[in-house]
Amino acid sequence: MKKESGRSFFDKFCAAGIRPVCPKCGHEGFIALLDDAVVNADKPMAVIACASKSCHAAISVLPASAVWDD
Repeated sequence: MKKESGRSFFDKFCAAGIRPVCPKCGHEGFIALLDDAVVNADKPMAVIACASKSCHAAISVLPASAVWDD
């Protein structure tokens, strides 16, 4: 059986130990982009994308009000 690794520095801040990563490149950072010019969209949307300079894969789309208070 594969031995599970011990607790890491990150686990002190995130009790569940969940580290979301980009499914395309494995990068751990994400950015939210405002996309208010989508055809057929009646409200502004936020596109959650990978923050890697070489990837920028779209991970999720949310209503802009779920990301920003505006």
